[in-house]
This record gives sequence, structure tokens and C-alpha cells, in this order.
Amino acid sequence: MPWANNGQVATDELPGGIEISEEQYALAIEGVIEGKIISIDGGFTISEPPSPELPETPEPPTLDEIKSWLKAGIDSAAENERLKYITPGFGQAMTYMQKAAEAARYLATVEPEPADYPMLSAEVGITAETLAGVATVVNDAYTQWQMIGAAIESIRLSAKASIGDASSEATARAIFEAVAWPVIG
Repeated sequence: MPWANNGQVATDELPGGIEISEEQYALAIEGVIEGKIISIDGGFTISEPPSPELPETPEPPTLDEIKSWLKAGIDSAAENERLKYITPGFGQAMTYMQKAAEAARYLATVEPEPADYPMLSAEVGITAETLAGVATVVNDAYTQWQMIGAAIESIRLSAKASIGDASSEATARAIFEAVAWPVIG
């Protein structure tokens, strides 16, 4: 006589199994080939395997999450706009700040000493032929940067505030898409 146990059938006795008929054995072999489940819990049965559990559909992002992503996008876009006018990097930013400070000091001093302006002195013969020329070029560039930087910052902060106040995803996205960065030229 054939035997069955959970998940298996055999022609020999299975420890913990139950005896089944030849007809049940044939059906069980056919079922195993088709991927069905053999069980003896509550009697001999052949059943379809359970449907695989589908992964849970992730919850759609909340309006606050979308706003946060859009605000981060505004910050990133503002930085890209800034990089059209300045060289990236913390060290470069410190250099620009030092040069701007030296230029302002130089232009405000009656009898400047070149040794007091090492960053500007490094540019003599490159940016301009004299220390006074370098100070003027650097000061003019800094003044222009202040205007463009302020315009970018104003747009950035305004867009982020408007996105924060948006009452729907569509409105927040429309604000993001409508941002127009300043153009100098």
C-alpha cells in the first residue's frame, strides 16, 4: 500500500504518514508534478499551493514629503544657478571672500601697502597690471555677485515658502516648475 505525509508520497511506509489508496497515490503523483500540495492534516488532501503574497504597495508620498522633495530641488537648482557665476568648492568660496575683503580694504585705504593684500597681489599681471586694477576688478565682480546672489536667494526662499504654503501636490509642483532664475547679461 502507498503512503502519504505532508509534502510527500511513497510506496513504502512513511514515518508519521498515513496509508492511502492506489488511486490516491496516482492522484498525488500527478498533483506533485503539477506543483500541488500533499497534506495529511485532517485527512489526505491534494490542494493548490497558496498564492504568493504580493509585496505591499507602498503608500504614496504625503503632501509634506512631496513639498520637502520639491524644496530640496529648489535648493539644488539655486546652487546650479550660483555655479554659473562662481567656482564651486568651500576653499574657492573662502578665497573669493578673502579677495573681496582685501579689495574693499584696498579701495578704502589712502596709501595701501601691497604686503597687506596677498590674495590681490597674487593676481597682479594676470587679472590686471596693477594692484589697484586687481582691487577694482575684484570689487566689481563681488558687487555683481552680490546682485545675482541676492536675486537667486530671493527666488529660492520665495519658491520654498510658496511650496510650503501649497495646499495640493499639483500647486506645489506648478510652483516648482514656474521658478524663473535671474539672467545677467
